[in-house]
Amino acid sequence: MSKIQESSLYYRSLIFLVGFPYRRFFRQIEVRGAENIPTGVPVIFAANHQSALMDALAILFFQKKPVVFMARADMFQNPVAARFLRSLKITPIYRIRDGFENLSRNERQMKGAVDVLLDRGRMCLMPEGNQGHQHKLRPLVKGLVRIAYMAEEQLKDEAHVNIIPIGIDYNYYRHAGSDLVVTYGQPIEVKDSIEAYKENQANGLNLLREKLAESLSSLMHDIRSATNYDRIYWLCCLGTPAYLQVLLEKGAETEATTLAGLRFDARRNLGLFLDRLEMENPDQVDTWDRLCQNLKKLPGSPAEVSEWMDERRGVGFSALFAILTLILLPGLLLNLPAWLVARFACSMVEDTQMHSTFSFVLGMFVNALVYILVATFICLTMQVPWMLSIVTFIFVFAFGSVCERVRQSMRLHWRRLWYSFGERSKLLAICKEDYEKLRVSMMEYLRK
Repeated sequence: MSKIQESSLYYRSLIFLVGFPYRRFFRQIEVRGAENIPTGVPVIFAANHQSALMDALAILFFQKKPVVFMARADMFQNPVAARFLRSLKITPIYRIRDGFENLSRNERQMKGAVDVLLDRGRMCLMPEGNQGHQHKLRPLVKGLVRIAYMAEEQLKDEAHVNIIPIGIDYNYYRHAGSDLVVTYGQPIEVKDSIEAYKENQANGLNLLREKLAESLSSLMHDIRSATNYDRIYWLCCLGTPAYLQVLLEKGAETEATTLAGLRFDARRNLGLFLDRLEMENPDQVDTWDRLCQNLKKLPGSPAEVSEWMDERRGVGFSALFAILTLILLPGLLLNLPAWLVARFACSMVEDTQMHSTFSFVLGMFVNALVYILVATFICLTMQVPWMLSIVTFIFVFAFGSVCERVRQSMRLHWRRLWYSFGERSKLLAICKEDYEKLRVSMMEYLRK
């Protein structure tokens, strides 16, 4: 019987087929620090957790070797979802909220995780234990570090367990078309704290957990404000263009390779800056927050509103996109069933962190089904020779994929066009005026 950590033709084929639409789900993707992943040793990936299955896939699709995941057990309640998750080497782990009677199953699950590590495999756990909508690191649970110590004790100096902290960031996570930044940090070697664990297990667990928390915090957008999270996050997003402009003026170097990476660095650094400013000069933060009140009335996430306000193109440019939409209308209609199914599914799910997962999974399956049916209909109706049938299928899939990307990019342009008339245009004018005041004020402060 094959081990779960072993690769197979089925697994590699599934990763290839799912990986392509996953990459197309995002506008831009930047992966950093992959060179920090050691080879030939047991590895545990530890990432912050914001967006259900999408977080696991953000790690999985940028690895050459199989990764075995442990995810919350309630994701396996649906038999179809459970089979799909297991095919991606994702196994359940039980929590108290899943029922006390289920906790006994965790011994077997943790033993399985240790076996993967003893075989020099790669595991991934989300150490926060659950997902949250806020861009902040939540308290870490002990399951990951306990598994790490259990494996380290059994290895007996043959190899050593390495924990790789991973920061995952989406500029928004509810639907397609966002940016994704994945950052691999420096390895944390479990052997360095194994003696402390042997002397006192509680202290050893806390020591390793604190090391991991400190490393994770430095790799992600971690807003530490306990009372004013919302206003700090809005200012991080709305202040991104100002921060990048000041960075350009100063000629500062950056490790970012994409605009997605630049925006992420700006939000993260602004978060640190604003957390500190809130303690040193709260009146200044209050002044900036007041300029955001009308902006918060606009639709979309803070990151989307920021891009909207910073966009210099006028209504005419949006009109061109509207014309493009009409030209690509057949392709947009091709993707309409998947969009409607995903919208309906998301409307039935209160947990917004699950929305992008539903949108991706349902969109992938429904679009594939529709493309196959349409291509088959074209081939049968036009009596296309079998050689040209292959070309027809490829064309339908490519055309549908391109039109889906256009649909994602059209969201902001249609929104801009919608707010060009009536009372909405008055609100937009006020918002642009407030945004410009905010941008100038923040730039002046950041130049100091």
